Amino acid sequence: MRMRAQQDACEECLMKLNERYDVEKMKNRTEEMVFEAIQKEIDKGGDTCSCEECVLDLAAYALNHVRPRYYTSLLAPLTPRPEAARKAQVEIELAIASGLKKLKSHRHHER
Repeated sequence: MRMRAQQDACEECLMKLNERYDVEKMKNRTEEMVFEAIQKEIDKGGDTCSCEECVLDLAAYALNHVRPRYYTSLLAPLTPRPEAARKAQVEIELAIASGLKKLKSHRHHER
């Protein structure tokens, strides 16, 4: 009997977090900022490709080269310290510039 109770408890421990908690409440402010910066880059009208594959490659590259900033509250992204927000913006701009160079030298398609 005791062994069965331990097995049940262990199975509950192994339940995935996303099945036990509403993980959709957690957001990454850096991801939001990266997509905003990519949209601005596309809006400039240069030679930045706006196809799904290139945009997602660029976003993935940039997100892998900047510090994530997760939050769970609606107020968190609205009140960043100005110096932290500026530092994050510079990180993102540098990562996107580097990602664009890489994409242009290893294109998936002609453009």
